[in-house]
Amino acid sequence: MRIFKFIFGEQPTIPQKAFAWFMVSTLLLWPIFFFVSIFFFDAPIRSAVDNICRMGMVLTIWLYPLYLFPLMALWFRLSKRMGATWLFYCCPLIPVAVFSLFMAIGSSEYAERKPEGYDPQTFKRINDAYAVDANHVYYLNEVLEGANPASFHALDENYAVDSQCVWYNGCCVVGADPSTFVAPSDNVTLSHDVHDYYMKTQPLHVVDIGTFKQIDDSWAIDSLNVYYLNMPAEDKAVPLGDYHTFRALNNFFAADDKHVYYENNLVEGADPKSFTILEGQYHYAKDKNRVYCKAYGSPIRDFAALSHKNMENSLWGAFHTDGKTVYNPELMPMPSGTDFATIHRVEPYRDWYADKAHVYYGNHLLPEANPKTFKVFPSHYISEVEVSSINKSSTYSHDDSHVYCRDSLMYGVDIPSFICGQDFVSSQSFAFDKNRFYQGEPNPRINELRKK
Repeated sequence: MRIFKFIFGEQPTIPQKAFAWFMVSTLLLWPIFFFVSIFFFDAPIRSAVDNICRMGMVLTIWLYPLYLFPLMALWFRLSKRMGATWLFYCCPLIPVAVFSLFMAIGSSEYAERKPEGYDPQTFKRINDAYAVDANHVYYLNEVLEGANPASFHALDENYAVDSQCVWYNGCCVVGADPSTFVAPSDNVTLSHDVHDYYMKTQPLHVVDIGTFKQIDDSWAIDSLNVYYLNMPAEDKAVPLGDYHTFRALNNFFAADDKHVYYENNLVEGADPKSFTILEGQYHYAKDKNRVYCKAYGSPIRDFAALSHKNMENSLWGAFHTDGKTVYNPELMPMPSGTDFATIHRVEPYRDWYADKAHVYYGNHLLPEANPKTFKVFPSHYISEVEVSSINKSSTYSHDDSHVYCRDSLMYGVDIPSFICGQDFVSSQSFAFDKNRFYQGEPNPRINELRKK
């Protein structure tokens, strides 16, 4: 065809024409590669070298329709000049080689972001999290204060040790023995030394370490205690009933032949033999005597005999009645006169309820609250850079003339200027109006919010 003579300067052989048509057909796949390449910049750019390599990979793809024909022509002439026909068939390797080179450099240590002030002669990357040089240990490219570079070595991506300390994600595991410390294996989430077990940086304060065993991600036991792992260290342990029959029922309930446990609480009065989780639920269970919400044993004996509303949102949002008594989502009996037909949560995941005539907190009546005007205050969250109010308070609410702290009436509050929330910088809750503070203390961030 004349087009090939125009591109190559002369007519190619039949195999060369077939190969040229194959190369042209690859343009049909180009839009797919173009679209995929758009996402090359989604991951954070680590360095200037990384940025250049990503750009090189992208341009190798984007410019393919422009350089394809000149590339074929150049390689055709080169193969003729060198008398090596096979060389022409190697031309697609050129963009592949260029792309692979950029990718190899971009994934190498040359493209990694280095810590400020590091020693290039002794710097060594241990893994994605930790690095060392002669002067410092680095965690995520920041100096890990107090770490000893001479004795520092990583156990995995999270844990490391030196001669003085065990480190978890850049934090010292206080009290852990680095000489005997063992990081978690594939089957457990706990680390340990000869003295104790640890949940990340928190010691469990195991009493009998010789009999300790982890049941699953939520439960562990020794011969004396049950350890609920999803709690602060000082709240984890409760006395164990029977070591040999202990079993996890789900992430929140466990049982042995003597006791039932909810998180770090004994479920008082529960019958371990007949205790089962309600179908499709996590925090609700029953035994032969009653129904339970968390560790609370309700007055409800036969859950199936009740009428329910809002069950489509699971029991956590449902109300129940036996025709005489109304029960809230925590299965607590509501005050006499609660209207089952109109009872509802005022805000999702908050503990205020209202019917057509009354407002309640939990199962306590707020006698003066007006359900028609009752609202929950927004909760302001303060960080170093912003203030947000996307959630509702779990502590403060109001109607047109009253303010409540949970189920308690507050006096003298100026409702229009009342603001509450959490300052995450100073780790304090706050509540104030234009006249006074009701919770927390002033600081520059809160004062700025108060001015507004």
